[in-house]
Amino acid sequence: MPISEDEFRTIDEDTPLIDLASDTTQGTIYRFLLENADKAFRQREIVDHVDVPRGSVGPTLKRLERRGLVDHRGRYWKIADAEHATAAAGLVGAVTADEIDGGFSDEAVEEWMETAVDPIDEPDGGNGV
Repeated sequence: MPISEDEFRTIDEDTPLIDLASDTTQGTIYRFLLENADKAFRQREIVDHVDVPRGSVGPTLKRLERRGLVDHRGRYWKIADAEHATAAAGLVGAVTADEIDGGFSDEAVEEWMETAVDPIDEPDGGNGV
C-alpha cells in the first residue's frame, strides 16, 4: 500500500512511524494544534483542551517537534507552518474534488469494494475482528 511523502520522509531504521490516528495521544494533540493553527499554547493550556493523560503531553510534544510537526519557542507550542500548509492544501483539495464530482457516498464505496481488484484494506485486517 502506498504511503504519503511525509510518512516516507520520516522512515528511519531507528525511528518508527508516528501514529497520528485520532485515538492516540499524539494524534489528539496534533489535531488540536492543527485546528488552532493561528495560535500558540503553553503546555498547561494544551492539557486543559485535550483529553489525554497530563504526564504524556510534554513527551508527546517533544516527539512531534523532533518529527517537524510542531514548533516550540519559549514556553509556547504550535503546529509547524509547513504542516499547517500541507494539511490546509489537502483539505482544500478534498473539498474541491467533492464539489466537482459530488463526493462518494458510503454506498458507492461499498459497491466499488465488492468488485475492486485491489480493495481498501479494512482497519481490522478484513477478518471481522
